[in-house]
Amino acid sequence: MQLRAAGITEADTDAWLLFSACMGLNRTEYLMRSDAVVPDDKAEEYLGKLKRRAGREPVQYIEETAPFMGFDFYVNENVLIPRMDTEILVSEAIKRARIMFSQRQHDVNFRILDMCTGSGCIAQSTYLLLKNEGCTVEVDAVDISEKALEVARINASRLGAQVKLIRGNLFENVDNKYSMILSNPPYIRTDVIADLEPEVREHEPMLALDGTADGLYFYREITDKAWEYLENNGILMYEIGYDQALEVSDMLRQKGYTDIAVIKDFAGLDRVVAAKRP
Repeated sequence: MQLRAAGITEADTDAWLLFSACMGLNRTEYLMRSDAVVPDDKAEEYLGKLKRRAGREPVQYIEETAPFMGFDFYVNENVLIPRMDTEILVSEAIKRARIMFSQRQHDVNFRILDMCTGSGCIAQSTYLLLKNEGCTVEVDAVDISEKALEVARINASRLGAQVKLIRGNLFENVDNKYSMILSNPPYIRTDVIADLEPEVREHEPMLALDGTADGLYFYREITDKAWEYLENNGILMYEIGYDQALEVSDMLRQKGYTDIAVIKDFAGLDRVVAAKRP
């Protein structure tokens, strides 16, 4: 009732997720022990979590974890919560990396850069999944926020992802050439942020959301500067908003990128733009 009264559409699901995490039980275990008495300390913990959720704090922040590409990432309010839509970017990057690996000498360094890394979910899952396939890859990840990089460090340590974390404003502290540059930059228009769900506008970091007036500032900056940091035939890939494919594709084309492709998400919406530096 508390979550429904707060206007949370998935109230029952969220209540169960919080209870399950609090008690350390899955549904089968719960059904087998449904007549057991909940200890006072666990009841107090659960009620505290319900109160936080009723205040529209996301479950992922309450539990400090979010699933992504088969891995569990630590998250807090200093980083954007990893989303299923972003898995499209990683999946497409891995597909293209496989092809690129097959076309080059094995002793040639394959480097990937993740720009605006946040929790590190893109960089670290890409590294781990390619490593699991036997690919030797170096991955760097950049963020301007030291607090976000602290989260990324925790994830790298927990997951065993050997990713170099770089603090900087876009490319200012980057000095390598890369086979692939990936980015899920801030892309929400400033005037739209006030209309977002409370979970997003009141809890997720504005630094990771606000793409300035037209939502395209970071695409322009990265598209322009990435050219210098990509190898010949290197790939630049973005996550985009559902209505940004045309504008992002145009700016890539105007810069000289080729083989521009738009990939849709699970809902059939434009979600990723990929392009090659010839």
